[in-house]
Amino acid sequence: LRFAHPAAAAARRARTVVPHATSAGADALEERRLDVKTHEIFMPALSSTMTEGKIVQWLKKEGDRVNSGDIIMIVESDKADMEVEAFDSGFLASILTPEGGSADVGATVDSSPSP
Repeated sequence: LRFAHPAAAAARRARTVVPHATSAGADALEERRLDVKTHEIFMPALSSTMTEGKIVQWLKKEGDRVNSGDIIMIVESDKADMEVEAFDSGFLASILTPEGGSADVGATVDSSPSP
């Protein structure tokens, strides 16, 4: 998932560590590293005068499947509360700005792996 913003970085690669049971049993775990392509969600500019936004509510939680067009959060701008939709499909990996938190326009508020 990502919100396109001119000043924002493109998709990035992240390493994810996944515990994996070995043939020796569940007590002997080994780590497998997976390359996961992620997209960042950025605080959108909802008006020409907006410099930061406050996340009023996340409508999706970490681990939820998100489809393009889904409303994922409600953001309070300098003018009104607005629903923000996803432009890409994927899973919500981690919320970096919690409900009630503020972020500058263009700042990363979430990181999500692609499907």
